[in-house]
Amino acid sequence: MDGPLAILHIEDNEADFLLVERELKRSGIDFRCRWVDNQAAMLAALEEGGWDLVLSDYAVPGIYFPENLAYLKRRWPMVPVILISGTIGETKGSVMVRLGADAFVPKGHLADLLPAIRRLLDLPGDAT
Repeated sequence: MDGPLAILHIEDNEADFLLVERELKRSGIDFRCRWVDNQAAMLAALEEGGWDLVLSDYAVPGIYFPENLAYLKRRWPMVPVILISGTIGETKGSVMVRLGADAFVPKGHLADLLPAIRRLLDLPGDAT
């Protein structure tokens, strides 16, 4: 991968966005992250293209995650989507993975985010 990892983060809560961004910075990976908090901003960012990864909260007002996931997978099938949520449990998270999300990371377990990213993007490092 040339240059920093391009991450689109769909999240309505700035504090949660900053928490995820801090976790990514601690990981040492080179990345740039764009935060969008509504459907119009998300669609505009997606049309700009160049994303290596999409991180998405489940509960973003105006964005129904299962429909958004289907749209992302139809339009950009090679871009992994990681669901990061504090409002759904493991059961619903695993349902979203069966529907096409590439991984589910609970907000309370952000230490699991980097291994998921490394696994999905085949980045060097410990993917356990």
